[in-house]
Amino acid sequence: MDTYAEMVEEREMLEKESEEIVKDSDDKGQNMQQEQTDRLNEISTRLGVLDATIKARDDAVEAVAAVHRRRDRVAKEGQIIESSALPVVKDMHNRVEDDPNRGFFNAGEFFSAAYTAFMNPTQPKDERISILSAVTGTSQGEGSSLGMLVPPSFSTSIWDEANVGAENLLSQTDQYNVEGDSLTMLANAETSRATGSRYGGVRGYWIAEAAQMTSSKPKVRGLKLEPKELAVLVYATDKLLRNTTAAGQYIIRAASDEIQFMTGDSIINGDGQGKPLGLMASASTLEIAAEAGQAAATIVAENVIKMWTRLHARARAGAVWYINQEIESELTTMKIDIGTSGQLIYMPAGGISGAPYASIYGRPVVPIEYCQALGTAGDIILTNMQWYAAGVKSAGMRSDSSIHLRFDYNETAFRFLFEVDGQPWLASALTPFKGTNTLSSAVTIATRS
Repeated sequence: MDTYAEMVEEREMLEKESEEIVKDSDDKGQNMQQEQTDRLNEISTRLGVLDATIKARDDAVEAVAAVHRRRDRVAKEGQIIESSALPVVKDMHNRVEDDPNRGFFNAGEFFSAAYTAFMNPTQPKDERISILSAVTGTSQGEGSSLGMLVPPSFSTSIWDEANVGAENLLSQTDQYNVEGDSLTMLANAETSRATGSRYGGVRGYWIAEAAQMTSSKPKVRGLKLEPKELAVLVYATDKLLRNTTAAGQYIIRAASDEIQFMTGDSIINGDGQGKPLGLMASASTLEIAAEAGQAAATIVAENVIKMWTRLHARARAGAVWYINQEIESELTTMKIDIGTSGQLIYMPAGGISGAPYASIYGRPVVPIEYCQALGTAGDIILTNMQWYAAGVKSAGMRSDSSIHLRFDYNETAFRFLFEVDGQPWLASALTPFKGTNTLSSAVTIATRS
């Protein structure tokens, strides 16, 4: 890292160069050339890093000087002062660390600077890269093994990108931040709505005047969310990293899509082993039997009607029909026979071109990749995602990079780590107050083969 005097000298030179570029443009009475504008941007970025670093060192020197001044004053006055009473300098850090971009203009510029540092370990490093490298505790003198943290704002932008689109199921769940290793919440332990079973044992009585009341109490269970680690590894070629804008866009898009895909797939299909417990593996999800004589790989009107009747009434307001795109042809021609004509079950609102999502029973029909192929249980799922609890590690995305893993392929590896867990709030289907058919917050159709 440069000495204090070298940084001050460099700042003076850059300020002088910046003034000369502006003056040259003014003297010629014309707009700046592109290379002049680019150079001014580079100078501005470097000055920001230098100013932050110099200010941090000035503050540290002043803090130490204040301690010495106090010691001198106390000694002069003939007093004795305990060392514990002296001011303590703590939480010292480079001011550039307060910038979520760590001094970089965009993600592409960071990725390109990281690549340059990896490929030229004996050359002076970008000051911003040196700060990020030091955070990881790795040796800055060994370029081939150097790892570094991705600036937090770029990690955040990756997570924000994953939070858009109809297939981002995590954003639709009942979501909680997890501070430690796990989060345990109390959940209703009821399995039946019959009298004496609601809330696991709460019961009300109509009583006569002055009659004694009968006690009851609810039962609860613990719902534990223990975030599981999801890792995304993105390789970027050296050629791509030399194009900073394209590099940033590519890496962020690739990581975002994979995080979104893996999380969404686990919410639907996860087995709960090292990943969230998905709807299809949950004991609370109901499977409606196929109709007698129903052909393989089909969906008929009776299927969706029975799915709707088995969805808990309180879950209907926010329910969504998630489908595999293959079944749309089945839904489009589905109808209930009424006399000599029929009533369509499924139709996009306003007609074929009327809205982005069609509907059944007034609830949106959304195609997602995580649903099973036509004819397999899970090809269509009716559920309310607010009845699914998800826990996300409050630390958010952790990101770093390394050239060592794919050095012989001329590629740099960027790793993104995210921790999430989830499971349905219901542990099992519910027996209704009246009737025998169980109800749930998630319903699908059994395999038709």
